[in-house]
Amino acid sequence: MKRAIFFIIFYAIFSTPLVANPSYERMPAVKRFISRMHRKYAFDEAYLRKLFSKAVHQEETLARYRGRRGKTDFSWHRYRSKILIPESVAMGRAFMKRNRKWLKKAQRLYGVSPQIVTAFIRVESKFGLYGGEYRVWDSLVTLAFNENRKRDYFRYELEKLLVLAARERLDILKLKGSFAGAMGAVQQMPSIQLKYAVDLDGDGVKNPSSIADSIGSIANFLHDKGWRDGRRIVCRAKYTAGASKTLKGGLHRLYEVKKLQKSGIVPLHCKIESEKAYLISLRDGRREELYLGSRNYRIITLYNHSARYAVTIALYAEALGY
Repeated sequence: MKRAIFFIIFYAIFSTPLVANPSYERMPAVKRFISRMHRKYAFDEAYLRKLFSKAVHQEETLARYRGRRGKTDFSWHRYRSKILIPESVAMGRAFMKRNRKWLKKAQRLYGVSPQIVTAFIRVESKFGLYGGEYRVWDSLVTLAFNENRKRDYFRYELEKLLVLAARERLDILKLKGSFAGAMGAVQQMPSIQLKYAVDLDGDGVKNPSSIADSIGSIANFLHDKGWRDGRRIVCRAKYTAGASKTLKGGLHRLYEVKKLQKSGIVPLHCKIESEKAYLISLRDGRREELYLGSRNYRIITLYNHSARYAVTIALYAEALGY
């Protein structure tokens, strides 16, 4: 008898989740959100309550924005060692061959080369292999209605997700993405999808899960920001000792190329076409690499603010023949 009671207690303790799934549809903040969506977009309130009742709380996702989870490694070493290697470049060439039709169509419509689009898809999702592990509805509801450092942002994205799903007639509960709600091969948040998504494959739906539509959406984004195909993105620079310490880099600082040269920072085996350039310093341990960036470099950082990210896109595209 005691043995049976022990197993009952053991089962009750260890079969119960550590964090109970909240009834999101009953939360006051959710009720206010539903009312606002009804007033603003004429969403049916009963439909929204049903959706919220199906939301599954994602404690692991929430922990990422509460400082209890280790940071993802976005170091320059990681980019170099995982992405800027021959095996990775070979994957990119195979992707370009498989998707030649859509890459060429995007280039014709938006003036963005297949190599650049392929570089984005490699860095963002490794050609669709990653970035679809979570149900987007669960992630965004969890992040929008629990205390965390970006709660307001995620509530905004949840609103845009509902609008996107309604507009494109998508099953919102089947949309998959990253832990933060980014969707598709180029990992776009709902607000970006709403603005830049295109129906490149012509099936009548701007679908974030479609490789063809993802190709079109990133090309559309770059075109809208002023991308000029063929313009060199970054140029490796040599420098004299201490030269990089006298000038600061950054996304809002343009230098006259002549001034950089006078300071001992000179382009290596290439040239930035404009008279001004961004100064980019990347470190791998004690080793420093300097690059000069063009307007195209700055446009890439409008998609992701990381200098390491933008330089990786540039170098990967060059390896593919950009």
